[in-house]
Amino acid sequence: MKRLSLFIMLLSVLLVSCMQAPEITESEAIAIIEQLHTNSFGTAEVISIDYRFGRYAVEWENEGNCEWGIDHVDGDDGSVTMKQASIC
Repeated sequence: MKRLSLFIMLLSVLLVSCMQAPEITESEAIAIIEQLHTNSFGTAEVISIDYRFGRYAVEWENEGNCEWGIDHVDGDDGSVTMKQASIC
């Protein structure tokens, strides 16, 4: 019984901590990705954005150089991690 209570308490803490509001807003995450992937060949456009597990998954494309990708933007500090990228 103690193990079950401990498990439920731990699970509750994890769920609550994952559901905290991010420090970085959705529009800030979009601006970060657009600035990062815009270059002399063209402007990056965000196709979709989704917030889960403390980070934004941002799908973007730059038609000017036929580039496309998915980056993760941390919801707390705005750091960017590339998940996937492709150039035609």
